[in-house]
Amino acid sequence: MLGQVYRGVVPRAPFAAVRRCSDLRTARQSVRDVRYRGQCVRNIHATTPNSYTTLTDKYKDEVKKGALVEDPKQLVLLEQLESVRVDLESYQPAVSQTFFSKLFSNKKEDAGIRGLYVHGGVGCGKTMLMDMFYDEVDSKTKLRTHFHDFMLDVHERIHEFKSSLPPSHISDRKCYDPIPVVAKNIASETFLLCFDEFQVTDVADAMILKRLFDTLFEEGIVMIATGNRAPDDLYKNGLQRSNFLPFIPVLKRHCQVLDMDSLTDYRLSDPKPLSIPGGSACFIKQDDQIDEIFSYLTKETGEAAPRTLGFLGRELTVGVSSGSVLLTSYRELCEGPHGSSDFRALAKTYSHVLVKDFPQLSMKFKTPLRRFIIMMDLFYDRGVKMVISSHVPITEIINLEASEEMAQDALRLLMDDLKLTQEEAKAMNLFTGEDEVFSYKRALSRLFEMQCADYWDLPHKPGKLV
Repeated sequence: MLGQVYRGVVPRAPFAAVRRCSDLRTARQSVRDVRYRGQCVRNIHATTPNSYTTLTDKYKDEVKKGALVEDPKQLVLLEQLESVRVDLESYQPAVSQTFFSKLFSNKKEDAGIRGLYVHGGVGCGKTMLMDMFYDEVDSKTKLRTHFHDFMLDVHERIHEFKSSLPPSHISDRKCYDPIPVVAKNIASETFLLCFDEFQVTDVADAMILKRLFDTLFEEGIVMIATGNRAPDDLYKNGLQRSNFLPFIPVLKRHCQVLDMDSLTDYRLSDPKPLSIPGGSACFIKQDDQIDEIFSYLTKETGEAAPRTLGFLGRELTVGVSSGSVLLTSYRELCEGPHGSSDFRALAKTYSHVLVKDFPQLSMKFKTPLRRFIIMMDLFYDRGVKMVISSHVPITEIINLEASEEMAQDALRLLMDDLKLTQEEAKAMNLFTGEDEVFSYKRALSRLFEMQCADYWDLPHKPGKLV
């Protein structure tokens, strides 16, 4: 039956992870939800088993109801996900095995379960199917999160570990390397990691991925990930990419790679219309409509006022808020000196974010545009409802044509400066803007989905600020 009980033992954490795992031990006492650093780890152990035999059966039932359109590439992915789900029913991660079970185990048989890395175009259903798989894995120790959010958490853990060491020990990397400790702590909290948008753009992430995932996989972690790049193209043209390249064979060894590229963006097909005060969608023309919506959403939460969020030793104040509703402007959000951790804090705190004075975006203003992309990814992953006022229609909010032209112009200028031919530039994998243009398309696709009633019906996933 779909939804069989995962019988792996919740592992005892190493000494450095005892504090982190207190919530996990509490979860053994029939608690239905546990927390992974503020991210809700859904537990369906106590739910009533459904009548589906496989994920494909569930998918085809949704097709019959008219909720989905059958897609051959989605069915191929479902078969692979179902195979992993079945293997997980009797899986016992290495971290949860006792000393004697490890000593007498067959290393070939206990090599672990090979996960999946799925890459493809915008809106082709990768995330939806991964979420369907995740919901049907019956375990209290699983995590589904945005990859960017996960890496922010990893760096926070590294910072906490280093802060806990005596100053004289911090420089001794060999004895006090935080990466294996952090990886083992994560493996002690969850055995299944499901990542949305596996994308590497930060050099700090790139430099630690191999060491981090070497330990995670050694501890028995199973990884399912979606992304827009094939593994060989990850962190393409990134700084010090030679140090990142050893991670690629590690990923391929532990995850089957599946290309799910599609020309269809299902987010744009036949959405259920949204009706809220002030407009029939959450993308509107007038600021006074934003004010009307804000008043409607906060009519029971009191007066709006500035609120300061404290996290990672810093403070963030943006716009005004009442309850879990934030009213702000594009200039405050995207033109201010904000980074990923700021948008992550906003996504954890606010269920609704209303943004005034949104301009048309393009690569002419790269930094604000990149902030917007990061913000959209983190908001979308936590179900934040965003309302925008802009003088341009939603289809033109990101000028993709201008962005692509500017990316090509930047490449030509670089080629001229280096006196390279186009073939030489291609051989050197010089930046073409492809990653950013894809990110813009993803953000626009998700902005369309935010106009739909189905998206507004989704629950917000709040989290604790650390």
